[in-house]
Amino acid sequence: MIQLRSGIVLMAALLGAAACGQATLGPQQAVSAPVERADATSIPDFRPHEGQTYAAFAGEPAMQRYALNELGLTDVERARFSHSMSTAAPGLIAAGGGAEALIFSGCAPSGCLEGLSVVAVDVGTGDVFIGVSDQHGAEELIPNDRLEALLRLTSPSRTWDDPVRP
Repeated sequence: MIQLRSGIVLMAALLGAAACGQATLGPQQAVSAPVERADATSIPDFRPHEGQTYAAFAGEPAMQRYALNELGLTDVERARFSHSMSTAAPGLIAAGGGAEALIFSGCAPSGCLEGLSVVAVDVGTGDVFIGVSDQHGAEELIPNDRLEALLRLTSPSRTWDDPVRP
C-alpha cells in the first residue's frame, strides 16, 4: 500500500513538472539578462592624447564631451577645479588592477598643497573620474570606483589625490 502511494505521488510530481516544462534531464540552460554594451565606435582612442594637458585634450573638437561644462559640474565646482589645475602636468596612461586610464593632474598656482585636480578617463569605456583636493578638503566631483581604485593603485601614497605623474 505504501509503495502504491509513493508511486502515485512520484507520478503526480513528474506530471506536474512536465506540465511546467521542468522535466528535462541535466541542468537547465541559463537565461541571462541582455547586456547593454557601448558602441565601440563611440569610444575614441585616448592614447594619442598622452603628453597633452587637460585643457588641450578637452579643447579638441572630438574630446569636448570631456570638457568641464559638458560633464555637468556646477559653476563653483568648475572654478574650484580650474584653480587647482592652473599648473597642469602632461597627461599619461596608467594601468593596473584590470583598468587603464588617461590621467591628467595639475596644481594650484602656489603648489599642490594649496590645491590639486585630477581627471582620469577610462580608455576602454570612456568613463570619467574627477576629483579636487584643496583647503576645502578632498572631493570626488565625478566619482568612479574603478578609476579611483586605479588612481590609488598607481599613486605613490596610495591616495587618489596624489596621482602618478610623468
